[in-house]
Amino acid sequence: MSLSERELAALRRILEYEKEAEAWGEETSWTWMDVAVMPDVIEGLRSKGLVELVDGGPPPVYRLKSRKKAEDALRKRKIKVPVVERKFVSATAAKEEVQIPPDLFECIVGYDDIKKIILKSLKADKPVHILFVGPPGSAKSLFLLELERLGAIFLTAGTSTRVGIRDTLFEKAPRFLIIDELDKARDPKDLTALLTWMESGRVIIAKHGLRAERRGKGWVFAACNTDKRIPPELKSRFLVFKLKPYSQEEFVEVVRRVLPKYEGISEELAEYIAERVSEFSKDVRDAVKVARLAKTREEVDEVVEILKRYR
Repeated sequence: MSLSERELAALRRILEYEKEAEAWGEETSWTWMDVAVMPDVIEGLRSKGLVELVDGGPPPVYRLKSRKKAEDALRKRKIKVPVVERKFVSATAAKEEVQIPPDLFECIVGYDDIKKIILKSLKADKPVHILFVGPPGSAKSLFLLELERLGAIFLTAGTSTRVGIRDTLFEKAPRFLIIDELDKARDPKDLTALLTWMESGRVIIAKHGLRAERRGKGWVFAACNTDKRIPPELKSRFLVFKLKPYSQEEFVEVVRRVLPKYEGISEELAEYIAERVSEFSKDVRDAVKVARLAKTREEVDEVVEILKRYR
């Protein structure tokens, strides 16, 4: 039986997970998110007789067909078989009072019903997580920007960074976590940690027999252009709002509110920027970029014409 390096690494991770779960008296079967192994790798191990299906799901639940067979496969390739001891390290997040700015969401045109749901979520005893889905030019980025004012930690899943979602949750246990481009999150460990945090307020890191657990209570607000790539078991933890692009009139009004508030320019210039930018875009971020490059109408005209030329 020939195993790839990817399959061997996954097999060791699964073996460690099952041994640790058994040591703690927990269920030893698992889903792909529990063990942070992608489904195609699991199916490869299953086809080679190392993994068996316990429940078709969704999501599917698996377990090793034989731990001894898995250990033998690792030893054959001179890979150290994991030995799990029952050790436990715990860290608990501090409680915080939620301070909601009275003008939260004022710069967002429309969506009064969604604003009401978000405010109810913030005041709820237990977290209610929210996902905004929509193309560029919808209000999803504005919602995230406003929610950041709560003292939230902001992550962009599509950006390569040393500190991922799992590490942020474990180190900070944030009361409010904002994740932009959630559909671009690819690391199974991040997805597993996020799912566990949203479901139970825990983040667990298990390595080399050491189980480190952090507990807290946190709200997750996320956005993406499409939710097709988000695992269904993760998406089911969110309230999902699908937003449409702003009309030209709505776009002008939004930019007229946003630029004075966040970029410190006059409402008159903000409205002019909005009108010119709307000639090629309905994305508020484009208006912000123009505002940072141009301080007069003449400069706005110059920048916009250059941008239109290369669109």
